[in-house]
Amino acid sequence: MEHQRRKKKLKKSTIIKIVVSIAGAAVILTGVIIYLQKQVRNKFAKSSEATIKTASVESGSISTTVYGTGRLKDDDVETQEVPDSVKLTELKVEVGDTVRQGDVIATADLSTVLSAMSETQADIDSLDKKIKDAADDEVDDSITTTVAGRVKKIYAESDDDVSAVMVRDSALALISMDGYMAVDIENSALASGDKVKVTTSGGKTYDGTVESESGNLATIILTDDGPDFGDKVTVTNSDGDTLGTGELYIHDQLAIVGYAGTVKSVSVSENQKLSAGKEIFKLKNTSYTANYEQYLSERKTLEQDLLTLTEIYRSGALTADYDGTVKSIPDIDDSSSDSSDDTSTVFEICPDKTMTVSVSIDETDILSLSVGQKVDVSVTSISDETFEGEITEIDKTGTSSDGVTTYAASIQIEKVEGMLAGMSASANISITSVENALIIPVDALNKTSSTAYVYTDYDEENDTFGGMTEVEYGISNSNYVEIKSGLKEGDTVYYKEKTTYNFQMPGGFDGSFSDGSSGGNPLPGGGFPGGPGGFPGGGSGHSRRSDD
Repeated sequence: MEHQRRKKKLKKSTIIKIVVSIAGAAVILTGVIIYLQKQVRNKFAKSSEATIKTASVESGSISTTVYGTGRLKDDDVETQEVPDSVKLTELKVEVGDTVRQGDVIATADLSTVLSAMSETQADIDSLDKKIKDAADDEVDDSITTTVAGRVKKIYAESDDDVSAVMVRDSALALISMDGYMAVDIENSALASGDKVKVTTSGGKTYDGTVESESGNLATIILTDDGPDFGDKVTVTNSDGDTLGTGELYIHDQLAIVGYAGTVKSVSVSENQKLSAGKEIFKLKNTSYTANYEQYLSERKTLEQDLLTLTEIYRSGALTADYDGTVKSIPDIDDSSSDSSDDTSTVFEICPDKTMTVSVSIDETDILSLSVGQKVDVSVTSISDETFEGEITEIDKTGTSSDGVTTYAASIQIEKVEGMLAGMSASANISITSVENALIIPVDALNKTSSTAYVYTDYDEENDTFGGMTEVEYGISNSNYVEIKSGLKEGDTVYYKEKTTYNFQMPGGFDGSFSDGSSGGNPLPGGGFPGGPGGFPGGGSGHSRRSDD
């Protein structure tokens, strides 16, 4: 019993403590709310004493600009190669050195150079034999059909390049193999086997048959003897009622193709009936096959390699092909005459003519940019000067982060003394600009969901705005907005500069609100407590700028 009485006393004591704690918290919260209300009333009471600003409607230029930052990089790096079978004995440059064309950048073991020259010459000799054989391997000087049929379309004409026609039309000619043309029309009332009439654009009528129907689409076939490929035809029933229209195509088609030579003559005509093996085109200039061109290209590369090796052998050293800065050098300790001939020793030299900076552009602005557009670029680490750049590439593959998609734009600028890869650069890209526009400060424009307006009068005694004037506005930036109608040059507008208020809450909490309206409750969310941004109920604590 005694134990139960003590337990009841403990429970009662605990409940009293909880009630006292809740009451204490309520008192503290009430005090905070009263304090905040007082702070806000004091702050916003002073807003009525704020200086009223005026501005005249002026004529001037206005532009909107996209800003971006990135890091400079060299974009014109050139590679200089020598066969890996050439052993370099000593490097004469280091990364970052400036060289001029003809400067020695490495010395070489001349015995390995001579060996490489011999191997390269042997490769050239071998290619020359292949080139001779390929030159003798002519393409057939005629093109024939492998099946019987009827010529329905001829694309190639005399003196046409065969490969050019293939690229343009995907065929040199088209053959009908089964004796039928076809047309598809939209008509759900037709059934397979139905008889119809097909009338060409020239007025000639042919008998047709519904070959198949699927859903709302019917396929009609007719003779290929006469109707033109691609002609627009009309399909009717026996009473002359129109069932549909469509374009004729070959029901069972064979494409005549080729790849080399020039058309000397066309041996057939459209609508001509052919037997298998019939010549369709006579060709000329058929000796230069694809293999021939490939071998010639390979020989040019070997010729350049041999020239490089000869220059190294004569001077005993490798010299720079370009003026510029050395970007990378090989590790000559790894080079070996036993290495594969497919690899090369590479030097990289930057001619120091241009640099590129890649900047991220928001999805709302990317469609306003175009390749070739001029850009102002600043590199503050070397100069306050602005450099003219040009957009050279826009990557349309976006990158998303926190719900925002951005795109990369590459900007090229001329390289000047002091610019180094990795330096930060800022780009200002003018998207839209208007000359001789009527402009006012952006803070003077008030917007609602359906209109925009300004005040052209102010009653100082009553501290109220008047002369509400509806306007049409155009582009704007952080300072000004274009007025397209509603005002004229010289008109005066009145406004209060939109201001952000900050105050310190007990306990170190910082809150901020903005005002720029002409009246009404200035508190975001309608005041305390409970509104969005008010207490309790919570808010982000960030300032919000209002245009109303």
